[in-house]
Amino acid sequence: SPLNPHGSRMILEPIDVFKRIIGQVSPRIRVTPLILISILIMPTVMPMETRMDPSNQKIRALYGRAPSSPYTFALEDPRISVLTALPWLSYATPISDLEYARRLARIYLPRTYESFLGRTDLIVLEDIDSAIFTPENILWFKRAVEEEGMGLVMGGGSQGFGGNDPFHNWCDTGLNDIIPVDCYRERLSKDYLVKFRILEPENELAKSLPWEDAPLYYPCNLITIRQGCTVIIESRDAVKTPIYFYWDVGKGRFLGVQNLKGVFGQNFEDWIYFIDSVLNAYYFGVSFPLPLDLLTLHELRRKWHETNLQKRLLISMIDFADKFGANTVEIEVGMDDVESIQELSNVLYLEQDYLGALQQLDLAISRVFELEELAVALKDRALLWIYIIEWLTVFGTAMISGIILWTVMIRRRLYREMGATTFRL
Repeated sequence: SPLNPHGSRMILEPIDVFKRIIGQVSPRIRVTPLILISILIMPTVMPMETRMDPSNQKIRALYGRAPSSPYTFALEDPRISVLTALPWLSYATPISDLEYARRLARIYLPRTYESFLGRTDLIVLEDIDSAIFTPENILWFKRAVEEEGMGLVMGGGSQGFGGNDPFHNWCDTGLNDIIPVDCYRERLSKDYLVKFRILEPENELAKSLPWEDAPLYYPCNLITIRQGCTVIIESRDAVKTPIYFYWDVGKGRFLGVQNLKGVFGQNFEDWIYFIDSVLNAYYFGVSFPLPLDLLTLHELRRKWHETNLQKRLLISMIDFADKFGANTVEIEVGMDDVESIQELSNVLYLEQDYLGALQQLDLAISRVFELEELAVALKDRALLWIYIIEWLTVFGTAMISGIILWTVMIRRRLYREMGATTFRL
């Protein structure tokens, strides 16, 4: 503020501030009420605030489409807490599937809007039919994104965006106003496989992965971009199909992904960064800063998946050995140690100490391998008695059969010699 003749600061009214700003830009600009009104009513785009649970720094998710590989990745990520998950509909039995899914929605979805806000940060609609949700639920989604800064990620497919028969069009619902694309009831051909082209190289999601090195990808849905939508990645061809796109609407964000599951592409699900492509989309949906250390984060996510697979294998081996009377107490104690180590790794991950989290996870994996060797030894020890019993049973049966055969057929103890007979008429 400028000094007045008395040496104190003058308090300027907003109108005076705008006049001074305009005057500094160019003395030739004439300040008119129309210009000032235009400046006053000009919308200001504010960056979206990160949405998560402040008590534990986790992203609480309502997940549509379970089971699926992206759903599994979300379950494995320590930062994502899936509180509600709903199934998808099949082509074979869509009516009965819809009844079942609606029943689960009535049971597990929050009963009130306040309860929904209190337990949700991210809505994932991964190729799931809109008919599963009530119109009230869908309006909750829209209102929460616009007014409460919630994130929404929608994946394409037969039930995503416009979908196709016998499923429904999301643009025909109350969510239409915040969807950044126009949806059409048409699926693109599965022969249409594309490579990625990055349009927004400075975008956080675009910088997070080497997208242009990815295998061929199948964009599922026919869509057109609405004004204001930002296309992050499009197809590298003349069609320029939008693949990753978003806009910040109100206080929240809507991120659209043509094919979150990566199905029907040319080995896209086997891409080394497939897990990262899914989880980074979820993080971006709630505006969580994506880590810059790509390799460390990728190793963490890969080893989450590996650790869970090894743990399931170990548990199945323990159950198998336990059925045959093996003493599995030592392995169960070891599993508790693995859980403790993995929990420490998760805590470090939530604190964004990714290198420390990776070191702890490596320790957990090595411990799981040790327990697997112990479980195999216990299994073999338990089965040894079974092998002995089987061998004794077979050997005993053979001995008894041999004795009977020798007694009856060779020594003929049960036979006596016949006397001579005469023939009479």
